[in-house]
Amino acid sequence: MPDDLSAARRAERSRARWTTYLLLTCLALDAAAIACGFSQRALLARLAAGVQLLPGDAATHNARHKVIGLLKLAAFLGTAIVWLTWLHRAYGNLGLVGSKRSRFPQGWAVGYWLIPFVNLVRAYQTMKDLWLRSESLNDRDGYDKLPAPAFLAAWWGIYVTWAALERVFTFIARDGQSPGDLTNVIDLEVLVNVVGIIAALLAIKVVRGIDRCQQRFHDPAGVTAPRY
Repeated sequence: MPDDLSAARRAERSRARWTTYLLLTCLALDAAAIACGFSQRALLARLAAGVQLLPGDAATHNARHKVIGLLKLAAFLGTAIVWLTWLHRAYGNLGLVGSKRSRFPQGWAVGYWLIPFVNLVRAYQTMKDLWLRSESLNDRDGYDKLPAPAFLAAWWGIYVTWAALERVFTFIARDGQSPGDLTNVIDLEVLVNVVGIIAALLAIKVVRGIDRCQQRFHDPAGVTAPRY
């Protein structure tokens, strides 16, 4: 096979690995946020029961929560950037094998993710096209009428649910003042993080699945590359 395909395949694998590492980081921070949420909830329960807190207890919990929140934001932004660079390379690789066709231009495969509301449809269609063409070694011209794998649709549904819950949490958290309101905010935040963990796990499966398929691009026999 041409050397450019070999280099492109290596580049896709490297970016897939970094995307996976960052998704795992997001997952770990979500788990830390859940633990912090339960700790804050216990603190509020003690306050509601009239228990006298030690000096600095509330400040320590708030500081820990703030640090985790900042780390989550940084990890999310980093993951989003690396995800898009991986997607750009993986989608571009479709032009090097089989029919050498794809439903969307390589640049728009990334650009659609950045356009509000449009990304709810086009981003998913991009991932569906990438998955189907990678899985079949891009052996035909059109894939539009083929159904998406159930797993891919489930991942997208959970990801969109997580994004929606994040918006709801941000809105509600601003108005929480009483212990009861704060408890509800914490419960919603825990739910957001649980859904975030599921979304991250499924996203890892998507990246690794596409990567394994693309590592076969160089092999006419279709031998699956080793897992990492």
